Amino acid sequence: MKRIIILLSAFFFLFISVTPAQENLKQIRSNVIENINGKDYYIHTVKKGQTLYMISKAYGADIDEVIKENPEVKEGIYAEQKIRIPVNNPADQSKKIPKPNIPESNELKPEVPAEVELPCKQIDQGRNKSYNVALMLPLVLGEVLNMDVENNSSRSENDYRSLRFIQFYEGFRIAVDSLEKTGISLKLYVYDVDKDTSRTKRMLRNPEMKNMDLIIGLLYQKNFQLVADFAQKNGINIINPLSEREQIITDHSRVFKVMPSNASQISHLAEILANEFPDQNIVIARNRQYSDLNVADSLNMECSKRKVQTIITEGYGPAIENLSKEKGNVMVVFSENKVYAIELLTKLNEIRNDYNLTIIGLPRWDKLDGLETDYLVNMKVHVMAPSFIDYQDKDVKKFVLNFQDHYKTDPEPLAFQGFDVAYYFLSALQKYGKNFGQCIPELHMKSLQTDFRFSQSNDNGFENQHWEMYEYENYQLKRVGK
Repeated sequence: MKRIIILLSAFFFLFISVTPAQENLKQIRSNVIENINGKDYYIHTVKKGQTLYMISKAYGADIDEVIKENPEVKEGIYAEQKIRIPVNNPADQSKKIPKPNIPESNELKPEVPAEVELPCKQIDQGRNKSYNVALMLPLVLGEVLNMDVENNSSRSENDYRSLRFIQFYEGFRIAVDSLEKTGISLKLYVYDVDKDTSRTKRMLRNPEMKNMDLIIGLLYQKNFQLVADFAQKNGINIINPLSEREQIITDHSRVFKVMPSNASQISHLAEILANEFPDQNIVIARNRQYSDLNVADSLNMECSKRKVQTIITEGYGPAIENLSKEKGNVMVVFSENKVYAIELLTKLNEIRNDYNLTIIGLPRWDKLDGLETDYLVNMKVHVMAPSFIDYQDKDVKKFVLNFQDHYKTDPEPLAFQGFDVAYYFLSALQKYGKNFGQCIPELHMKSLQTDFRFSQSNDNGFENQHWEMYEYENYQLKRVGK
């Protein structure tokens, strides 16, 4: 707890400058040249903090050519990895040196998601400029000095308003530190923003606000509207990491909504059904109590586009009657009611030995507490959620160790989200400049807990369309489709 209070106290008048790494590109070139299948290559050993862009520039090579010679780098690069760079200068042929015998490393890698070159590279204008970024968080700093942790040892961090969003900042900070090694130049301003709209208005009158190149805000609804209006007027992209409200992007072309809406589930689910459950009997159980009765028809239509046949039933009774004993079954259940879900799973558990059956619960069964774990496993229940953390993933393990080392506690989901949002959008800023919206639909990179697939319609803002799907298997949670 003390480590957080010290950190929060330092937030007053916080201003963080991140300077770019000063590195002479020529000095990172390798002298090792090998002839492979009649062609000469530099054998470059990746050092910590180097990017594919940096390496290609050091050798005067086209990055697309480097990717062509090393297809594996599309998935990211890591320290001690060997990369072949075509030798284009005949004068360099005299520098051939035998390849050193370097053992494979067993360490978790990469430390951060690696850069991937994109088709939108002609807009690549952000690398040699310093950017101003505003991070707005409800830190409630006025309460910090009144916190008595010595006499409240039984209270958790979430009991203190000042600590509820601190892990987002901590994950965000780790991402900034990682990106600094790639050469990004940032001036990060952190603002304490609460529910008081008058304080938000005063903050927006600060002279530096109009010079921001990006705003990232965990803001209450009315405050976000104020800041979004300001950002739209001044041509500044603004990121909302937490809100599920679809209205926040309406008539605000500069808003990026990270949390996908339930409506975007349907096309994604149809894709999963086509790819992961081919030739199975797909039954859609429509619940009359569900608020959106038309969503089942929408799923049926999206499945038809992908040549996936479905059967729509009213309630789970007729759905059970349409199960097949000859092949596998997938029952898609639309319900927001926990009692309904428990009743359905109880019924299906009684007949589980008669059918090969998988249940997909929509729209957000991850929010339904109290579902029997045995039933979830027996029915092979699949759940769609905006994010999923695979703690067996090597990059997740690396992040957890890094976070524990920095902050002496375990990261919560908010820390992973802070890292992903910072790494993704600051990378977009670095790669494309402040007007990165036209290229963001093509920016794909590995994240810790979710992927980002943004789309825009009309004059509205951008919304993430990606949903994660996970299943209950052997009393563990397993990501589906990756």
